[in-house]
Amino acid sequence: MTTDSDRECFFLTRLPGELRSLIYSHVLTFSRPLKLRQIVAGSPNTSILRTNSQIYSEALPVFYSCNTILCSRNDFCQHTDSEDLQTPLHRKDQIRNLLVKNFSQSIKCSSYSGGNNMFLAGCCEVCQPTATGFLQVLTSGNAFPKLKSVVIDYHNHVGEFGYVKDVMRRNAKLETLRLHRELVCTGMGQFELRGTSIVLEGLKVVFRDVPMNEIWNQFEKLESSISIYGMPSEVAILQKMREDYDRDLPDQLYFLMCGRKSLLWPRLFEVIDRLWNDLDKVREERQDEAEAMEALYDEVVRLTRRFSRNETNPLLMMLRTEEGSMMEMMRMS
Repeated sequence: MTTDSDRECFFLTRLPGELRSLIYSHVLTFSRPLKLRQIVAGSPNTSILRTNSQIYSEALPVFYSCNTILCSRNDFCQHTDSEDLQTPLHRKDQIRNLLVKNFSQSIKCSSYSGGNNMFLAGCCEVCQPTATGFLQVLTSGNAFPKLKSVVIDYHNHVGEFGYVKDVMRRNAKLETLRLHRELVCTGMGQFELRGTSIVLEGLKVVFRDVPMNEIWNQFEKLESSISIYGMPSEVAILQKMREDYDRDLPDQLYFLMCGRKSLLWPRLFEVIDRLWNDLDKVREERQDEAEAMEALYDEVVRLTRRFSRNETNPLLMMLRTEEGSMMEMMRMS
């Protein structure tokens, strides 16, 4: 009589390891970051991990290498109860990609706040407002020996990130500290951490305002089809951006993209027009665009704070009306 344990597993015995790895990658790769939970109902895709011990040992590294794990700064707090309030990062030795979605201090350590980024005695090193301890955990190689990429989304914590950046910039006045840790603007709302403090070889750590960066990059790809009067499929594109990223930011950035095509733009928005042109010039000359990009980013942030979505939409309509009037006058003259 043949038992289940005696039956041959054709998946293991008939398929070569390279093909099995391709199957694991296809089945276990997810399009969105994954949040590990204490209690998991399970996905049909992940049931392959429960087939047998050999498949588990082969597939688990593929699962972690192909996916981004979602976590928060709270998950690293030294004073938070890991059993109740933290994501169970119990396979740190396997994790390759991290997305830190919440950059604020933990609930416990925020109680030590003295205001103005000053924390009283008792706040753990990870939650200190300079983020030095937090970055040390991520980059030392001790906690995450196989980590390859970290994205810290500061969209909802612009003030906290601004303080971290200011501290690093002040320290950068001393060459030894600048070589140890430096932030370089590499995109709209994106700053890469560089320096000798990153012990893990090949590790890339990026602070990113994910909604702003993603929306801006999508608009830049559509730039040739954008005019002062809009772009094809405008309503559908903006609605999807609102659903995927942020309720207001798509309209605010769209106003800038369309407004720039207006004849009135250089006179009404002189500062951002100049900074935008500076970035274009740097790109044309194939020079380092870090400073020009950061200057434009700072002005974009200032304008999105100044003009809400409810204000940018009427402003865009006004620019379109004035553009039409000016074009009509030019045609008649």
